[in-house]
Amino acid sequence: MGRTRGSVAAACLHVLLAAICVAALLCGGDSMSGAPYPALHAHERVSSQPETVALPQPLSDALDGPVEVPGGYGMALTAHVGEHHVHASWTYVDGVPGLNTHVDSWLLGLLDAAAPAGGRYRPAMALNAQQPSGQELTVSAAPVQAAGTVIIVREKVRTSGTGGTVSERSETVYVDTVSGAVRGGAELVRPEAVPGIQSRMVGVPAQIATPVRQDIPVGDLVLKPSGELAVSAEVPGNPGGNVTLTMNAAEAGAVLTDYGRQILGHLNAAAVTHPATAPSARHVNCDIVPCAALTYDDGPDARTTPQLLAILAERKAQATFFMTGSNTAANPATAKQVADAGFAIGNHTFSHPYLTKLPIPAVKKEMERTDAAILAATGSTPAMMRPPYGAADAAVQGAVGKPLIIWAVDSLDWQSKNPAVFVPKVLKEITPGAVVLMHDVQPTTIAGQQELMSTLQAQGYQLVSVPQLFEGTPLVPGHVYRSRPVRQ
Repeated sequence: MGRTRGSVAAACLHVLLAAICVAALLCGGDSMSGAPYPALHAHERVSSQPETVALPQPLSDALDGPVEVPGGYGMALTAHVGEHHVHASWTYVDGVPGLNTHVDSWLLGLLDAAAPAGGRYRPAMALNAQQPSGQELTVSAAPVQAAGTVIIVREKVRTSGTGGTVSERSETVYVDTVSGAVRGGAELVRPEAVPGIQSRMVGVPAQIATPVRQDIPVGDLVLKPSGELAVSAEVPGNPGGNVTLTMNAAEAGAVLTDYGRQILGHLNAAAVTHPATAPSARHVNCDIVPCAALTYDDGPDARTTPQLLAILAERKAQATFFMTGSNTAANPATAKQVADAGFAIGNHTFSHPYLTKLPIPAVKKEMERTDAAILAATGSTPAMMRPPYGAADAAVQGAVGKPLIIWAVDSLDWQSKNPAVFVPKVLKEITPGAVVLMHDVQPTTIAGQQELMSTLQAQGYQLVSVPQLFEGTPLVPGHVYRSRPVRQ
């Protein structure tokens, strides 16, 4: 038989409620007809008439605690959205786009719903997160089981009002890491078993009509490898805290659907691993978190570029390096160091000319020689380019054969050669989704990076690569890009 526990006070309250309902049945009157309800007896399995039980135990730390998933990495957001102070945490998994897309859609739905009427959530709302607000909205999505080709994710939403009111809801989703399919936890159990499960959660028999039982959502179900099934929900009369009913393997087996039994089989199999994703290509949704793409031109330089790599590693930041072919050919080991560290690399021509002043064959030659140098040094050909000085007309755009990544913020670091000048300039002009131009061949630029990165991260910016910044936006050869487009 399943295990349930609860506070003595809550149990007494529900027992009293059951007694009152039974008394009403016995008294009958015009409102009810029929013979008095017979005495209740214990049942050895889940049925439509389970025994009266005490209120289940509060949600345990074991269920709340996320599990480690190969390729999983956590994200967090603090934002002021409408009248809500939002705290969000969630987990992405490399190589499982179905899960990542689902989590993104779920989060954006919540954030849009919290935004002022008629508006939509924007990442800039995360930059004023310290403003006072009327409600606290805490959301999380974290894996709680992972085995075979299945990851179970619990999604929780907790709202705290100014008057002390608290509500909490949670659901689980089951993700197939091979097909990408995402299905709700409610699909684990047969529909006809749901009323019996609800009855056990409130401690009121199914035979006694009560709206309380009907209000309990059965969508947060965690199936364990042992066959036990934990069902969690916020029960009316217990606001702000979920309660959990744990069914043993025999009970769970009696209510599982064919899909539920398939999941149980997967949970007892070895986890399927996926190829590692390069850090510069890891999924980050820049419609949710405020992002900035720091880019560095003219390298690699054997002296300054490794210094920048060390700072980026310390700050756990991503960046993009637009390399010239001449410097790549002169410093192949440094170029390889950049690539091996997982950073994105772009073509910045071979000799750094004004492309608009060259004939088209010469433009193509600049691109080809640089591609060859970068391929020889790193093993990969860059998929994007940056024209020196940002000089590109229609003819150049048609000749380069790659997307052109320009910039939204020009640090002018090469001009001032002074961190006290270019760092404040970047901080003043930057907005979520911006591409920032700097140069890794300037020692003074390197000197300002620790301050720049730490300040941006403290403000709430996620420092990403250009591919991460534009994920979901196809980068078309010959087109110019300066910043991520705003979500419509």
